[in-house]
Amino acid sequence: MKKLLLTEGLLACFFLALLLGFLGKYLVREREGQETNANVSIEETREKGTLWMDAGSVSESFSPLQYQSQGEKNVLAMCFMNLISRDARGKRINKEVAQKWKEKDTEAVHISVIYDEKKKFSTVTIQINPKLKTASGTALNADDLLFNFYLRCDMAGVENEPFGGVHIVGQEEYLYGSKNLEKRKKEIQDSLKKPSKELQKQLQENIVKKELSGELEWVRSLFQDDAYEEVIAEYGEPKDLFAYYYAYQTKYSAKGKTEQQVFDDVVSQYGWHYDWLAKVTNKDYMKQAQELARSVLLKQNGKDTVKQIAGIQKKDAQTVVIQAEGEEDCVDKLCDFWLLPMEEYGNRELFDGEQSFGFQKGDTAQILEQSSKQYCGTGAFYTKKINAEQILLERNKNYAGGKAKLKKIVVLRKNYEEEKDIVEDLLCQNVDIVITTDTVELNQLIQSRATHASYLIRKKVIETEQAENCLLYRTSYVNAPSIPQKLTEYQSIFEVIHTLKVNTL
Repeated sequence: MKKLLLTEGLLACFFLALLLGFLGKYLVREREGQETNANVSIEETREKGTLWMDAGSVSESFSPLQYQSQGEKNVLAMCFMNLISRDARGKRINKEVAQKWKEKDTEAVHISVIYDEKKKFSTVTIQINPKLKTASGTALNADDLLFNFYLRCDMAGVENEPFGGVHIVGQEEYLYGSKNLEKRKKEIQDSLKKPSKELQKQLQENIVKKELSGELEWVRSLFQDDAYEEVIAEYGEPKDLFAYYYAYQTKYSAKGKTEQQVFDDVVSQYGWHYDWLAKVTNKDYMKQAQELARSVLLKQNGKDTVKQIAGIQKKDAQTVVIQAEGEEDCVDKLCDFWLLPMEEYGNRELFDGEQSFGFQKGDTAQILEQSSKQYCGTGAFYTKKINAEQILLERNKNYAGGKAKLKKIVVLRKNYEEEKDIVEDLLCQNVDIVITTDTVELNQLIQSRATHASYLIRKKVIETEQAENCLLYRTSYVNAPSIPQKLTEYQSIFEVIHTLKVNTL
């Protein structure tokens, strides 16, 4: 009996020592990371339940209405819900409208599609999730769906494709404000030959001045590049080279004038004449001019006679019905966009659901600007602050998928160029998750035992055609089981960000 007790005691001591050994190693690794964390200031001390990440390459300004990179899409996916829900392969998995909403349903909408072989269009019924709410508690309904479809039609105008090439019945007539399309197109062309004072103002501000402002920025950049030393030596200042390149009056001199005076003078030389500017820049501004002319024309009394898109109808408080050209699969493009709450981005006073849909027809610039300054949708998080260094997200307690496990996410605008900088930041705890490109050098760095990277950093490959195809995370902080086992372009941590956890002692 004594022998048995002695054996059990020795075993207990062994397992206790083993447990303490693992705990000791964990604490040592954490301390080593903390000791090298010299880049984090006292003000940026980590809050409990906060995760820092680099979501991939992002530009200075982007929005749910205009974005380019996968990194930007990743950020938006945390704040907004796409109408289309997809599985890991990208296949649409929205339930049918006839199905009842259940407590665990997290998709933004239910969708049903019926194709009419004779008329060659599909009838798409979209029913919004009754649980969708913004962080402020505002519930979304069919009016928000109307706002979104009309907004995207208006923003795209007559020359672009708002829904990936899928046309809604009556869309063009609405945009031109007339059922006689040929007559209206001729009116627009005629207005550009002899523009009104208002159109002249719009052409100068939105084409001439805007384009020349971009060209001035380009000229300034040349003076920061050593490859153009000879040019810099000859012209001295950006204003002199700008005047040489873009002044319409060939004898114009920038001597004795400030850069702003030179810019204003050059803009004044062109006036509203975008066609003169086209000869200098070798760019075609005709489509932009036509859009401006259309917008100005529609604001004239009696010119806008089509107030609704014939193919969009509100069925009930939660449902809209859309007739779109094409077969059933047209819905994959028609509904592939981020849902913007009208309460956050539109104007309720300009919504009646019949002739006005939350904004001034032909004037969406303010909404576009607002959408790049804040991301407040029905996603798991919303923006608290956006600046040049980071995007601070706080959780949306009203998210339909349930309250996120994380309280805050700090999205760092690192745009890493060197693999060693990524690994160093992970080791120093300056970042917890990084989306980046998988390379040989990166693999060598994270397998290093000398820096402890081999057990402090883990990598998961993302099945995608995008360049940024792997996820790196800190093993001691990010809860590995909460990361989806399989990561693809359509099923990433960002779509299920509300389930991501961090480890706490």
